[in-house]
Amino acid sequence: MNGSKYLVLVIATLLSLILVAVLFFFQMQNGPGANRSGWETSKKLAGELVDNNLPLAAVAEYQKLLDSPGLPDVERANVAYLAGKIYYESLGDYENAAAYMIRARALNPQGSFFEESGRILIASLEKMGRMLDARRELDKSVNIDSVYAAHPGEIMVARINERPVFLSEIEDDLQNLPPQMQAEFQTRENRLKAVQNYIGVELIHRAAVREGLDRNPEILKISDRVLKQVIVEKFIEEKVLSQVKMDTADIRNYYTAYKKEKFGDKPFDQVREEVVKAYQQEKMQQAFAEYVGKLSAVEKVQIFEDKIK
Repeated sequence: MNGSKYLVLVIATLLSLILVAVLFFFQMQNGPGANRSGWETSKKLAGELVDNNLPLAAVAEYQKLLDSPGLPDVERANVAYLAGKIYYESLGDYENAAAYMIRARALNPQGSFFEESGRILIASLEKMGRMLDARRELDKSVNIDSVYAAHPGEIMVARINERPVFLSEIEDDLQNLPPQMQAEFQTRENRLKAVQNYIGVELIHRAAVREGLDRNPEILKISDRVLKQVIVEKFIEEKVLSQVKMDTADIRNYYTAYKKEKFGDKPFDQVREEVVKAYQQEKMQQAFAEYVGKLSAVEKVQIFEDKIK
């Protein structure tokens, strides 16, 4: 009898050990590592659905992730941002877009998406006609202290919500105009018009940025091209043209060499300005060609002329 009880006890102990082992195995299979793998799979699937223009399915996949227990807030915030972006850009559902952006920002105020999510939130509220809510969010997104710090002691001539507009900004804008146009803005009436024009452009620019036009591929291509041209021109001015020297004797010799061909055999004093301009242009082209030649040698440039038809 005692032997039977001992046998039962041993069997019960073995069964308990087996049960614990089985539970441990399933815990390992469904633990944090397994969850992480499942989350990454769902995110990858959602991304593929977006790439294949299936926004509703992508949002559904992101929602599964958001419903997953144990998903860290940082991950949850990123998923909410991605879902909100789909609602805004692909589905035109601005209410859900705003809701998901608010959720993302609340979950992770330090997220890399924070600024972009704010723009989408404001644009969504505007599209829903909730202009006061949009203004409130816009005011919160502006760091007023940093704006004032960048313009110490300057005269404020206007305000866009809480964002001040300083006189120096208007004057900088006018400096980009040709001299004859700048002269038109000397009167108080025209300077007031300049302020109004500046604010109008600023408002449209802000609205366009909130719509995401600053990330439009065509606009980015134009921006890159313009920036490249400005950088090249500045570099040429500082590194190449600064080396061009104008010698009076050389100008005279240039005039003598091209007196008939370029200057119609006219007296030097009559065409002096034209001669100086033509000589300067030729010297700049020569300096440019020499500098490009040096760079080409360093960069080992090859031009395949036979490929150009």
